[in-house]
Amino acid sequence: MIVNGLGFANRPLSLTPQFFANKPLDLLFRPGVCADLFNRFKLGRSLDDVSSYGCDLLFSELALAVCAQAGIDQRFNHLDTTSFSLTGEYIPDSDEHAIAITHGYSKDHRPDLKQAVLELMVSQDGGVPLLSKSWDGNTSDIEVFQERAQALMETFKNSPSPRYLVADCKLYHEDNAANLQSLGFITRIRRRSKSSRR
Repeated sequence: MIVNGLGFANRPLSLTPQFFANKPLDLLFRPGVCADLFNRFKLGRSLDDVSSYGCDLLFSELALAVCAQAGIDQRFNHLDTTSFSLTGEYIPDSDEHAIAITHGYSKDHRPDLKQAVLELMVSQDGGVPLLSKSWDGNTSDIEVFQERAQALMETFKNSPSPRYLVADCKLYHEDNAANLQSLGFITRIRRRSKSSRR
């Protein structure tokens, strides 16, 4: 589905076999794989399995495995967020794990549109994405960075070599200053912190 999405975006799943019809599937996957195996039923079940497992967790596990295999240096990690403006109603459904598409601080200067926030952490070595997480549209950077700093503190303390987090000035805030002291971090500290915008 990733290969399909890179070259065949905005098409229904039912047309996926058409996309793979002229691709070297023996090289991409394994000998004996044919385009008909990528039907909408199998792809739909795969998406259900990924959702049950956890999209963010699967992304991170795959990224870390690729980094280990390729020898990517993970001592320095860069963290940032961005917002994506969206149109439409986005009526909440019963999925308790879904994010809220709502109004928030718009980084692309479209306060009239609802949005979602995306957190991304990459390695300094090659800019390889290590972690991705979607947040409610009104989540502040300070809130995201606080939660990530807490999680990384647990991870980094078991690391055999020093690890560092690089982020903008919203990483350092009164509420997480104590946590950051035990975590190697690089940021610009503002003279006076402001409360988070929502």
